[in-house]
Amino acid sequence: MNCSTANFIKGVTAGLIVGAAVTMLTDPISDRQRSRLMRRTEGVFKNMGGMIDAAIGMFH
Repeated sequence: MNCSTANFIKGVTAGLIVGAAVTMLTDPISDRQRSRLMRRTEGVFKNMGGMIDAAIGMFH
């Protein structure tokens, strides 16, 4: 491994660590917002599943 590759890997690792730390400190999503987002996401996946089932049913 040459010097530039090692420096790149060190830079990426440092960036990941700093990014994770900043994200943990500034966590903009409260527990209430997180649960609301989970409910909305769950609804989207239910709708997608229904559409896929309907599409499969049309071909059988």
